[in-house]
Amino acid sequence: MDNHFDVIVLGTGLTESITTAALSKAGFKVAHIDPNPYYGADEASLSLDELVQWVDHHKEDNYSVAHYGEVPPHARQYSVSLAPSVIPSIGPFISSLIASGVSRYGSFKLLGRVVIYDCGILKDVPQSKDDIFQSKAMSLVEKRRVTRFLMFAAGEFENSKELHGQENSPLLGFLQRKFLLSEATARAITYALGYCYFISETTLPALHRIRAYLKASGRYGSSSFLVGYYGGSGEIAQGFCRAAAVSGGVYILGRSITSIASVDPAEPEYPVLTSELPRFAIEVDDFPDRLHCRCLISSTTLLPGHLRTVADVIRPSISSCSSPRPFAMARCIAILDGPITLPSDTKDSGTSETSDSSLIVFPPGSLEGGSLISAVHVVTAGPGTMSAPSGKGILYISMPLPSNSIHSAEILLQPYLTAVLLLFRAEKQQKTLIFSTFYMQELASCTASTSDALVGLLAVPSLSPHTTQGVDEAAMVAEAIFRKAATFLKGEREELFNQGCEQNGFWPLLVEMEEGVGHDVQW
Repeated sequence: MDNHFDVIVLGTGLTESITTAALSKAGFKVAHIDPNPYYGADEASLSLDELVQWVDHHKEDNYSVAHYGEVPPHARQYSVSLAPSVIPSIGPFISSLIASGVSRYGSFKLLGRVVIYDCGILKDVPQSKDDIFQSKAMSLVEKRRVTRFLMFAAGEFENSKELHGQENSPLLGFLQRKFLLSEATARAITYALGYCYFISETTLPALHRIRAYLKASGRYGSSSFLVGYYGGSGEIAQGFCRAAAVSGGVYILGRSITSIASVDPAEPEYPVLTSELPRFAIEVDDFPDRLHCRCLISSTTLLPGHLRTVADVIRPSISSCSSPRPFAMARCIAILDGPITLPSDTKDSGTSETSDSSLIVFPPGSLEGGSLISAVHVVTAGPGTMSAPSGKGILYISMPLPSNSIHSAEILLQPYLTAVLLLFRAEKQQKTLIFSTFYMQELASCTASTSDALVGLLAVPSLSPHTTQGVDEAAMVAEAIFRKAATFLKGEREELFNQGCEQNGFWPLLVEMEEGVGHDVQW
């Protein structure tokens, strides 16, 4: 195997996989390496057998990892996600899925109900005008106020008098002051329409999210979101890897990276080489030769500490980014003996549809023994997305942590798992917990470099753990990395990359390049 590449990418997370597919499709010679024996890295989709192996491996380094119960029969029929998420029906990620053709490698369906936990019951959250007028939980005056807010949020609010001076105030207070909404309605909008993670999150980014989700509603159906089959983002990452391999990408999985070095040993830190020579040499365990590249793109978790400080860290330039960004995520995966259908409040809901893919939101302070500052998301899955065998269900519970916690993920999330099981029992749905695992997902930090950045070294930050916007951030970061890498490599197509970079989209630009060089492969 030829061991010289234009680009080597370390890690098969969603961002890295999108980037690799784009670079391979653009004609660059790419090697994609992951020490794990599976695709997806920290966002992987695993069978239950693989999940238990993952838990046992991480127990050695993390006291917060634990699992209970025996692995049920047909363990390989489960596909569980280490980082569950939903896909906005309009946004950078869905555009990349469609334009790249990777969408044909997977299957998707609409997210079912979005409900909020309030005083021990689940209440549907109005997602449109029709939902508002069908609701019997709000007075006529409250309905008019909510409608006024939704019209405001769907429009060009940036220079409005309502927002002036309120951009950095918490959204919850903004809704009560400016639109006179009741506390219950304001909480529902803040945490189950704006999907704020923290009680202190500011108004402007939340409004950007709400506007995006309102526009997404109706594209494929009543919901603003889609869910992927077979575990979601991990399966999609594998789809992008498949697209990269079809275009010539080389894959090495299950081999640890033993060293990352400068090519010239006389100048180990900052070699000054011509643009045509390789700048990095990668040694892979049990691999005969070093791999050389001119551009190295790596997950921050795989970069040695001394390289993190000199890497060019690519940040998402998305107006709806959560503020502040979580330090870590406490997560729980629970397997239930019985299909999951949410208890329905027929007096409040105008929908009769049932789905095993839904989203439950616990606002801060809504549950005794729960968090007072963080909202908790519970995503449900089951046979409807091929994530579990017939008659079984999966709960994904996620809590963002603004700082390091002295408590384990189990202590933080057990009250929420108990509350959800009690909701089912109250509806006479007997759900037996047959397997559960708790773990802490730490989000690797990487300080942005200054002018001393090592040329050709690009670092990919941890994927945003946000349930609704994480995949869009991944697509935006991937595009930014692609453009930086392509510009740096200064290949024969540099002029084409530079032309029309602003007016053309990410994947359409690659399609034009294909047509220019006469390739007839269709994505």
